[in-house]
Amino acid sequence: MKERINTMDSQSPNTDAPIAEPVRVNERIEVLDVIRGFALLGIIIANMAAFSSPSGYLEIMGKNMWTGIVDTIVSSLIIMLVQGKFYIMFSFLFGLGFAIFFERARAKGKRPTLLFYRRLFILLLIGFAHAFLIWHGDILVAYALLGFLLPLFAHRKPLTILLWALLFFFGSVFILTSLMMLLAFAKSVNEGMITEALQPMFADVELRIESSFHAYGHGTFAEIMAQRASDTFYGYEQLCAVAAVIFAIFLLGLYAGKRAIFQNIASNLTLLKILWWCGLVVGLPMSMVKLFCRIQMAGDLFSFYGALHTGATFLGDAGLSLFFITSIVLLYHQGKWLHLFKPLASTGRMALSNYLFQSIVCTTVFYSYGLGLYGKVGPALGLVFAIAIFAVQIVLSKYWLANFQFGPVEWIWRCFTYGKLFKMKSDRP
Repeated sequence: MKERINTMDSQSPNTDAPIAEPVRVNERIEVLDVIRGFALLGIIIANMAAFSSPSGYLEIMGKNMWTGIVDTIVSSLIIMLVQGKFYIMFSFLFGLGFAIFFERARAKGKRPTLLFYRRLFILLLIGFAHAFLIWHGDILVAYALLGFLLPLFAHRKPLTILLWALLFFFGSVFILTSLMMLLAFAKSVNEGMITEALQPMFADVELRIESSFHAYGHGTFAEIMAQRASDTFYGYEQLCAVAAVIFAIFLLGLYAGKRAIFQNIASNLTLLKILWWCGLVVGLPMSMVKLFCRIQMAGDLFSFYGALHTGATFLGDAGLSLFFITSIVLLYHQGKWLHLFKPLASTGRMALSNYLFQSIVCTTVFYSYGLGLYGKVGPALGLVFAIAIFAVQIVLSKYWLANFQFGPVEWIWRCFTYGKLFKMKSDRP
């Protein structure tokens, strides 16, 4: 799965601040911005393959363009440690941001649901623009649409929210894994029938691989637009299968917001350390199983390895995502790493702008209207590109926020959400 992001403001429920304003700098929960900044690095590393090749289609067909030893090692590490972890991280932040946003609005006696829905509508428009005009690997639209369900849980008790989150998550994992297992069993009983039934799907994917290489690598702008629209709709179809999992992670973020875990780190250190161990013990082994099964199934999705891969993917991705989040929080709380976290915080403060920036830069590098490197960059060089782009983003983010209060897209988002024009220039000397 391609991974994308969404951000919600790191707002503190400070009742002294008027609701018809964006969050002030001194009200932000900095550790959340640090997590966002770290996640942005993971996002571009994970997405680089999808920027530079039809990686999703190739994975379905079990094809590997890059078989050199360095590319194989880098690709394996990305699959095990990066892929799938960061859309979960941002799903969690989305739910957490909603909790803080909703509480802050309610404390001022405003209509938080209406304000939140307006915010989601603007995000939906941004997502459509991103998907159809820049890059097909969009998840903002899915986040916006699923976000409309969050107010249904706004007034629930934390325990109730946690139980619903676990039900959605483990229920989805069980259903999807069981479905894959049934298909694997059916194929073992009558392989010819299943293979014949799946032939149209594989034929369609083969055509998509060919058309992707042509359109993105050599095509006209009109051909790129058409291919991007086709790939976008295909991606949305795949997201439907994991919509319940994404919403479950939203609810876990909402639960953390209700518990004020990130607002009161010192009071929740024991819980955070337990979650750190749980994330590591579950996430790392399951991610290793994910990689092993992916190698063994070699494109045979509907095999027993494919079924095991499905379950291990969800558990491993969620576990390591939890491990990464709690690691950052615990290190941040110690205070010894603050000088390293500051650049990440600046990048995370304007995460939506930086996410769109990644898409613009990478499509320009790889598509035919830019440098035309589509299909010519392997995992190892792609990793170098990703780190270089993120390093530039750190520098640009620090410079931008030294002069302005918000990222450019965040400023537009806020103005339309609150229905007023906010001052962009920073008041700080």
